[in-house]
Amino acid sequence: MGFSVKDKFDEVFEIEMAGWCCGIEKYPGEIFSGLIHAVIKELESSFRAAVEHNYAFNILDLSSRISKAAKYLVHEKEIAFSILARLPNPTTLSGEEAQYTLARIIDQVEQAYGGALERLQRKWSLENKKAA
Repeated sequence: MGFSVKDKFDEVFEIEMAGWCCGIEKYPGEIFSGLIHAVIKELESSFRAAVEHNYAFNILDLSSRISKAAKYLVHEKEIAFSILARLPNPTTLSGEEAQYTLARIIDQVEQAYGGALERLQRKWSLENKKAA
């Protein structure tokens, strides 16, 4: 089961991610963890857009590509969890399709490393309490 990607957003997303990876790779300064987390923070709106366009991107592959671009100075597991932390809270999504897409992205990390869903549920629970 899956919903079709809207507006060919998968192509747009992959081009954008390739551009960011190229930028990291060509970065003239020192690559460090904080820099990579700042880049991932910049991508937060792109992750939301992917979810809203039903694009369950391959988070493990993206983490691996970013790690490679960063000359493996930041581990792909750390990058995957950083991306997870930037995914939208399901209560802010409109519709079942987006929530299903979000679940498919999270499940990839859950299957690979474990603990992903539990971390996000704690984070979202805190966010929901603050918003209430």
